[in-house]
Amino acid sequence: MDGIELDRRSFSLRRHGAIVRLDPKPLELLFLLVESRGGVISHDEALRRVWGENVFVNGEAALYTAVKKIRQALGDATLIETVTGRGYRLRMAINTESDSAPPNITLASPEGQRLAILPLLNLSNDPEQDYFSDGLTEELISAVSRLLRGQMGVIARTSVMRYRNVSKPVEEIAQELKVDYLVEGSVKRDSGRVRVTVQLLRSVDGTALWCESFERVVDDALAMQSEIALATATAIGIQIAPHAAASTKTGRAGPINAEVHDRYLRARHLLSQRTKPAIQAAMRYLQEALAIDPGFAPATASLALCYAVLPITSLLRPHDCFPAAQSLASDALSLDASQTDAHIALGLVDFWYRRDWNAARHHFLHASTLNPGDSAPPMFLAHIHSILGEHEQALTTLGAALFLDPISPIVRTHHGHFLYNAGRSLEALLPLEQVLEMAPHFWVAHLMRGKALATPDHLQGEIPGLSATSTEAIDSFLLSERFAMGNSEPLAFRIHTLAATGRKAEAEEAFRTMLEIQTRSPLPPLHRGLAAVAVGAHATALELIEEAFAENDVRLVFLLVESRWSGLGKCQYADALQRANLVGCSVASS
Repeated sequence: MDGIELDRRSFSLRRHGAIVRLDPKPLELLFLLVESRGGVISHDEALRRVWGENVFVNGEAALYTAVKKIRQALGDATLIETVTGRGYRLRMAINTESDSAPPNITLASPEGQRLAILPLLNLSNDPEQDYFSDGLTEELISAVSRLLRGQMGVIARTSVMRYRNVSKPVEEIAQELKVDYLVEGSVKRDSGRVRVTVQLLRSVDGTALWCESFERVVDDALAMQSEIALATATAIGIQIAPHAAASTKTGRAGPINAEVHDRYLRARHLLSQRTKPAIQAAMRYLQEALAIDPGFAPATASLALCYAVLPITSLLRPHDCFPAAQSLASDALSLDASQTDAHIALGLVDFWYRRDWNAARHHFLHASTLNPGDSAPPMFLAHIHSILGEHEQALTTLGAALFLDPISPIVRTHHGHFLYNAGRSLEALLPLEQVLEMAPHFWVAHLMRGKALATPDHLQGEIPGLSATSTEAIDSFLLSERFAMGNSEPLAFRIHTLAATGRKAEAEEAFRTMLEIQTRSPLPPLHRGLAAVAVGAHATALELIEEAFAENDVRLVFLLVESRWSGLGKCQYADALQRANLVGCSVASS
């Protein structure tokens, strides 16, 4: 049967170009069957590779259900053959880009070889020291990705950190991340010295190709990362040019104060959590580090990034954060022009606060060049294309982030988000449900799932042509509210969905709750404005639009791609789009 395409990077199944919704476990099983190229996959192997070790499920029932769903998705039950007493196999010809025969099923080929650096094991027997081993892992990933730029892809931090303290066979991890090599190791800090032991493993069979230990005084820990990166490249057999080797070094010579580096690593550990309390704790550590050494550029750049993400991840006002982010990022770049986080922070200021799309693109491209292993710059580049309505370019650009960070919840959530922005809400559900299987408390994924379920193409109520998914959408918004730590966006969309499906009394009651919350803790104007549109309070909504422009509310960037704002009124909506710099704008391909 022709026209079936599987793509590992986007973790998707298509038939004749249209996406086919398939739950994550059956889809993973289908990939396993395809990659076996007609070989039999035993029951035990399928359960181990797809469901994992030590997972207590009714194996036979789970496998039977998954195979049944695959057969339904492919549209032909005979394509998955049951081999009695042994397992299952696929009865289709497999084709990749390198094959010459017409495909029956196309398996998208990865671009070049890839390497994953797994989290360094903390040997201190003190969980409180995890920040140190995690921080060294992040620095090593950055050093290796810069060193191997253009020669080998390096998996980004978010995806590999999911394997911290996880016991899995090397081959299984490599298969999940789709890499050719793995680096694993350990770190121990004792009596002012750091010892890091690493080994390079070939993913196909877990063979150790190289192993070495590195030991330095704590002040030289950053310099040691460059040495490990060079040794890793040599072990793989990659020839490194002198200018590339120099790129792994920090922007200033000499050792770094151990207390400064320690506070910096603690801050990076907290910043990765992307919650308001964690970011504010990270800021305190960074300020302590800079009080000791005002010239430590990585701490200045990270502090800039903290200020730049707070208005997005919390309800802090843009005017209180973005100017500080811009000033600190500029200071960091004056100390060291290679600071990736400083360029990301400036890009976020230009994107969310100034709405200068080309300036934001410039900074994200520069950040991607400086650290090609960071998935954030291509993700933000895709974001620019998406909010401007350049949907195909957005999804293509996001592919680079998915390639670097294949199991990152935030990157996969953005995949669903951009499909939603493109009006492809049914397709958006698949990546969002994959995220929630990995991270069931991730509030943004619940929010986006609710939006996708509650779009006019799906709902049933006052809007013609809607299906009966409103209850499921509202449940997703309620879960998002539960996990969002006070963010009011899920509440705003729940109010709109209640009103759109004829549940006006409930919508008005929820709106009154929102206004009561506002008396205790200021909420973003556009969250209140969307809810006001939903309940028919148009005069209030227009006042809140004005307030949003006065505050530079970060949610203004979504006016073009969020169809619910059309309820504002044709003229008023067109005026808001013009003022938000969302009309007639475009950026070059990324």
